[in-house]
Amino acid sequence: MAATLTMTQSTDLYLEITDAGDIIRIEPINLINPNTDLDWDRNWIKTQVTVKGGAFSGQFVAEFMTTDFEIFKQQLKQLDTNFSGSAKFEPLESQLVLTIKGDGLGHFELYCEATPEPHLGQTLSFSISFDQTQTKEYVRQLDKITKRFPIDGDFNIKNE
Repeated sequence: MAATLTMTQSTDLYLEITDAGDIIRIEPINLINPNTDLDWDRNWIKTQVTVKGGAFSGQFVAEFMTTDFEIFKQQLKQLDTNFSGSAKFEPLESQLVLTIKGDGLGHFELYCEATPEPHLGQTLSFSISFDQTQTKEYVRQLDKITKRFPIDGDFNIKNE
């Protein structure tokens, strides 16, 4: 279930990756079911996604889990010392998939696939380049998200 949401508010809780006018911005809004009995259901976050790749852009609301942000943060931390490593943001619903691969020299390529409504099969795909000097900032942004929306319940992954 995806819907369009215009950006009427600005928040300091986001992950933003940019390169030469291209952008990926992920802004968690709120937990969807914070008071439910099931661990699984308490960890879903309503999230605003903004993407721009070349001449194409869009915004949509997606649902990601707290674990998605934590896993991605932990993988990005490793890229700070492993320049040939990789990281992946791959939520269950696949509305936004980010795959990062390093060249071993400190340069990284991020491949983005934004699919607001996966059942329709409409995807915006593009890539963004960045270097190792930016990974700490992305980890810092993700750390703010994981502190505001920590993993709640019995999961194999824990917040760092």
